[in-house]
Amino acid sequence: MGAWRTADVLTAEDVLTRSVADADRAIREAAKLRYPQREPSADDVRRVMQYAKSNEASPELRALQRRIAGGYLSWRQVLLGEAADDRGVKAALEADRAALSALCRGEEPRVVAPEPAPRDDDEPLSFTEDAW
Repeated sequence: MGAWRTADVLTAEDVLTRSVADADRAIREAAKLRYPQREPSADDVRRVMQYAKSNEASPELRALQRRIAGGYLSWRQVLLGEAADDRGVKAALEADRAALSALCRGEEPRVVAPEPAPRDDDEPLSFTEDAW
């Protein structure tokens, strides 16, 4: 019965089995890194909620906060990654990933102020012949 399974086939099967096991292990390790190992604390949730309601939060995070306030999701689902497939959650996490990570570590998020848009009455920084 096993005559068709040559040494090359057996070697290929072994390589495939090891590769699948390595891939499964890598997926489990990546999942550990992607999602927190602990349940978010009440303080984590409180800090995230306060930030999401602030002017420093992105429009995507503020929209997510409104959805959560409406009962469609919970911050626990968001922070544990259970709602990671939701488009609104993805957008909010991409927009505010660094701030949310800092908040869950108990740190203050670093807010980078956007550069002010140039106003029409600002003088040009350089003068050229056609600027006169």
